[in-house]
Amino acid sequence: MTKAEQGGIQRPPIARWFVIESVVLVVVSLAFLLKSQVAGYSALCGGLIFLLPHGYFAFKAFRYSGARSARQIMSSFYQGEAGKLILCAILFTMVFKWIPSLDIAALFLSFAIMLVTNWLTPLLAGRRTQRS
Repeated sequence: MTKAEQGGIQRPPIARWFVIESVVLVVVSLAFLLKSQVAGYSALCGGLIFLLPHGYFAFKAFRYSGARSARQIMSSFYQGEAGKLILCAILFTMVFKWIPSLDIAALFLSFAIMLVTNWLTPLLAGRRTQRS
């Protein structure tokens, strides 16, 4: 883990969280694949619709660190959140427009599962305490 500045505040382990969320997405997609091929790729699309914008947000939100960068941090955070919402809307539109056979339930259920996973990942992954 990298320290943000001299104050010793650590950045969240974003890469580890993305690995966990990606594994969950693969497991959920494989579970839906047991139902049907359409459900499997629909679930994958739903998870990616969540994961890709979330990655953009994480990139934007955690670019800056330190007390001197407070304005940049807030600006970047808001830009990341706005970009995340716009990307979600664009990706949903693209999926509905360009994928002819789609299991809507699998798409939205996997999106919802990824949302809940995102909330729980920091708790489940835990954070190593800093050793002095």
